Amino acid sequence: MKKRLETRAMFAGYRPQDADMAVKPPMHPASTFVFPDARTGAAHMETAYGVEGAETPPDGFIYSRLGNPTLRMAEARLAAWDDSEDAALFASGMAAISTTLLAWSGADRPVWFVGPLYGGSHHFLEDVLPDMGRTVTEIESLEGLDHALHATEGKLPGIIYLETPANPTMQLQRIRTAAEWAATHSTSDHRILVMVDNTYLGPVLQRPLEEGADVVLYSATKYLGGHSDLIAGGASGSAEAMGKVKEFRTFLGGMLDPHSAWMLARSMETLHVRVERQQENAGHLLAHLRELCGPEAIRSAWKEDLTTMGEDISIAEQQQRGGGSMIGLTVPGGREGAFAFLDALTVFKLAVSLGSTESLAEHPASMTHAGVPAEAKVRMGITEGFVRLSVGLEHPEDLKEDVAHAWKVACEVANLPV
Repeated sequence: MKKRLETRAMFAGYRPQDADMAVKPPMHPASTFVFPDARTGAAHMETAYGVEGAETPPDGFIYSRLGNPTLRMAEARLAAWDDSEDAALFASGMAAISTTLLAWSGADRPVWFVGPLYGGSHHFLEDVLPDMGRTVTEIESLEGLDHALHATEGKLPGIIYLETPANPTMQLQRIRTAAEWAATHSTSDHRILVMVDNTYLGPVLQRPLEEGADVVLYSATKYLGGHSDLIAGGASGSAEAMGKVKEFRTFLGGMLDPHSAWMLARSMETLHVRVERQQENAGHLLAHLRELCGPEAIRSAWKEDLTTMGEDISIAEQQQRGGGSMIGLTVPGGREGAFAFLDALTVFKLAVSLGSTESLAEHPASMTHAGVPAEAKVRMGITEGFVRLSVGLEHPEDLKEDVAHAWKVACEVANLPV
């Protein structure tokens, strides 16, 4: 009988009998590993570098840039959560995103992306990849894929890249639309991969591979790690897709270190419990905010707010298992009001990042998306009065009181009645 997701993920990648029956896996900080004999060492190295005719080596490790027991164990846990064939962990979310894009793009494999995106991803796509000889095209929506193909005179993309819900303004993209278009237009010698940044909801609340995506990406610092004490990134997908990603990771050198891998594996054991409680807290806070601030001031991936935002709630119904714990809030008074709001918070901590046990707040226009061009921010809906809230595990009544006080301060700055 196949065990359920939470059970499979608990011990994925580890057997107690392999470590003196310890209930938790050991950490392997070793940089290099001893070969039993020279022939085995040669087989390992020749296989790692793709030498033609190399002898197949027994299972084992060479050097921690190429693989490490702790890293492999943590990757098995991410693969279990995504129910994927393979997964790769990186030193940061941007390392995961950039390595995966580099691995599967090229002169004959353009990248198409639909925004909004996290500021670092947007910068890498718009400014870095083109300087490396890649053609990058932003499309307005997934419904515009046929138009984009016509505009590029039939030049097929190699990658369709998207983020849903979008950071920080919560627009949704129907993953299956991209997956079905890619499947229809892929050929035997030109496969189009759909890549989805799933950081905002994570594998508990959204499962892009089940919607037809080829690779799912994470800033594992966020919900997967969830304690603001490690930096990591993740990618998972088919063995074929991940094989090329891991090849590029080997030579770019962006793999996760053993200590962070061990901590991340530990954190993934409580992923579902944390996410469910954070979402519950967000539900309480959102109900309060809709009354306090008015529904038009709120952006979230919850159905009630998606309707007000003009988003298609059928997308959420199809591919989401909840609205998550991220909230966007438009504060009166523009930047001055937003800064006053943020400075007045005491329970929410003023810091970038998200998805951790503590509640966090930040100002996207001047912080996480500071490097995004002004016109792009306007198009995305990142206004000067917009703040982003990440709901943690504090008592919901304390979160409600904190935001209510900060809202009152912002209204006073904006000369509005409170």
